Amino acid sequence: MAQRVGFVGLGIMGRAMAENVLRAGFPLTVYNRTPDKAAILAELGARVAATPRELAEASDVVVAMLSGPEAVYAVLAGEDGAARGLDRGKIFVNMSTISPAYAREIAGGLKPLGVQYVDAPVSGSKRPAEEGSLVVLAGGADAAIDAVEPLLLAVGRKVVRCGAVGQGSLAKMGVNLLLAGMAAGLAEALALVRKGGLDGDILMDIVASGALACPLFAAKREMLASGYYPPQFPLKHMAKDLKFVLDTAYDTGAAAPLAAVLSQLYGAGRARGLGDQDFAAVARVLEELGGGRAEGKG
Repeated sequence: MAQRVGFVGLGIMGRAMAENVLRAGFPLTVYNRTPDKAAILAELGARVAATPRELAEASDVVVAMLSGPEAVYAVLAGEDGAARGLDRGKIFVNMSTISPAYAREIAGGLKPLGVQYVDAPVSGSKRPAEEGSLVVLAGGADAAIDAVEPLLLAVGRKVVRCGAVGQGSLAKMGVNLLLAGMAAGLAEALALVRKGGLDGDILMDIVASGALACPLFAAKREMLASGYYPPQFPLKHMAKDLKFVLDTAYDTGAAAPLAAVLSQLYGAGRARGLGDQDFAAVARVLEELGGGRAEGKG
């Protein structure tokens, strides 16, 4: 009999991921703080729970795909929280991006209940979530990951086992640091050549034609030319994740000077009201710091 799955968090990526779980044949219960976002899942055959506790009571595995640690805590805690409906043998899979330290804290809190914890953040954004082609970065006991791997492969094309609880989240810190740096680096290069009078499209053609070519730059090319909606991954979430990177660097003693600069850039973007735009809008921050985009330059 297929595992009964509870899915909490139906945002930009979560709804698409939950749809893929349903299509894979898992009996699905969903919960979202704003119930209207669950309507399309209900039409597809999912049960909609009134509270996280009700969802957990109806599920063998609870998956959370939320905006950050505060949201995860809110779902778990309280009389109507999911922790009240989790008992021995159940598994809590956190796919939200949180720090490794917080992942270990959640796992420690659930352990006395006999609940296994898997941290499983993903590499990818909205489109891969829709396509079911995310890469899942799993941390936890091998037996727990074995138990949920078919479920994880319903939302992703690959599960990378990273080690103990928290190591999946640590891998996500590395991935998002690189992602933030690549987007900011491309944006800064474009700002530089435009200020010197070169059409940005020429630079993009050069990048696409050689060793620097990559799917990320190709995916962001149109956004960099025409605007940052709809967001694949909002800038405000990147700014939040970079704070987790810096916290993790402090905890581990890692040198992270680039992370500190990137945190300032993406934080400036959020302060400028760009938080709900795609994280590629860091380009606008750099343009404004340089006095605006050069006229007539792509």
